[in-house]
Amino acid sequence: MTPTCQLCNSANLQTNLQNDVKSKSPLAISFCNDCSLVQQAEIPSDEELKIYYSHNYRQDYKSTYSPKPKYVRRAGMTALDRIKFLESYIPLSNQVLLDIGAGGGEFVYMAQKRGLQSKGIEPNLGYSTFSKEQYGVEVKTAMLSDVQDSSADIVTLFHVFEHMAKPLEVMKKLHSSIKDGGYLFIEVPNIFQADASPHNIYFKAHLFYYSKFTLACAASQYFEVVKVEDKGNLKVLFKKKAQPSENISSIQDDQIEFSQNRIKQKGWFEYLFNGKGLFKPFLRIDRVVTELFIKQNSPKEILDSLYASREDFYRPLSKHKLKRVAAWSGAGGLGFVVVTAFY
Repeated sequence: MTPTCQLCNSANLQTNLQNDVKSKSPLAISFCNDCSLVQQAEIPSDEELKIYYSHNYRQDYKSTYSPKPKYVRRAGMTALDRIKFLESYIPLSNQVLLDIGAGGGEFVYMAQKRGLQSKGIEPNLGYSTFSKEQYGVEVKTAMLSDVQDSSADIVTLFHVFEHMAKPLEVMKKLHSSIKDGGYLFIEVPNIFQADASPHNIYFKAHLFYYSKFTLACAASQYFEVVKVEDKGNLKVLFKKKAQPSENISSIQDDQIEFSQNRIKQKGWFEYLFNGKGLFKPFLRIDRVVTELFIKQNSPKEILDSLYASREDFYRPLSKHKLKRVAAWSGAGGLGFVVVTAFY
């Protein structure tokens, strides 16, 4: 069977072999010349995906069925950043928020502390159980198909949508799951981003590689774009349409050409210089050192501490933090090697 684009159904695909980040085995990746969607050439069946995400995905990518303290802290910091994004465009009060693919439940817990009626679904039993036991939040072991219609004011998917095999059907289901006037917030890896290492782009678990053009197109039948942020990962806030359109919107020829050229530019030179990859080892030092001192803290203690200091987190780097990062950076490569050797 000839592979077709899962967005526009075109067979006009250009396929190249890339390396899977985890296994280093060849991975066939296709570029659609008619809409610019980047996808895996062979998409697994729904049953294969359900089994994989219920049992194997978390182990393959995190090497554990419950998050380590360092991952809890990172997820908590990211959750604060996502809440800040939402606050910038939606007046948050007591809305019902549903996080799909909730993982360890860190975002659900932080959103609850912010005053939202937050809950989540997570296909992996280990992670959904961890959420309930550690944070006391409602995270059900379930799939998107289990979500009831009009059950949330805000639905979020963070690094989940790229794993879903039928994006247009998913958007239809999300539309029915959100109350009238509600919002959808999606974050995915950005195929255009310059700060992604060439060794860290293509994953077997990622079926699609979205740009701001293709993600907006995938949602266009059911949602209107409110805000796009594409510095680094791609964040898009959508608002539910009162009445779905008959068809998805088309992607312009100049956008397709831009996408082709942009993907060709990706490489080590762009990553190291435009993406500032040269500086990443130094910028990670402060995080690594901080994580050394939280191993004895409970997950809830870690998140409560982050939330308590959220105003500091939201503000630009203080002089103290800048001096701290500069001091570690000044230590040079030796300091980094010593720190990581004991991590």
